[in-house]
Amino acid sequence: MIQFERILYPTDFSDSAENASQYVISLAKKYGSKIHVLHVVEPFTYTSDFGIDYSAQYREMEVTAKRLIGEIVTSLKKSNLDAEGAVLSGEPFVEIIRYARQENADLIVMATHGRKGIEHMLLGSVAERVVRKSLCPVLTVKKTGQTFTMP
Repeated sequence: MIQFERILYPTDFSDSAENASQYVISLAKKYGSKIHVLHVVEPFTYTSDFGIDYSAQYREMEVTAKRLIGEIVTSLKKSNLDAEGAVLSGEPFVEIIRYARQENADLIVMATHGRKGIEHMLLGSVAERVVRKSLCPVLTVKKTGQTFTMP
């Protein structure tokens, strides 16, 4: 029998991620799962190239992420769900995979953003990389209203 004792919910706080949270909540209620809410703050990699110090902005991003993760966890707990949150720093897909392994996640539920063309080529897809590299199943949730046009 399939059991999802630990569900990892990576979020970037977007509307798409909010949509994915509905799947997380539904699955957690059905299986009695613990929800791990995760946000990864991506460091500025180009700061030294231009001699600009972005450390204050980065710290602000971390503080904001911790506050938002705390709000999500509090909301989940008010709904009688077992939840904990974490904010990590690094390459998002790498940290998601690392955290899933560390916490023995049974399932990762995350949003896709539906990027196309040059935007997808330049930015890539965190969800796509997680699907390819994860040791556990990954449920990807398309943003509401996203359509597919046949080539």
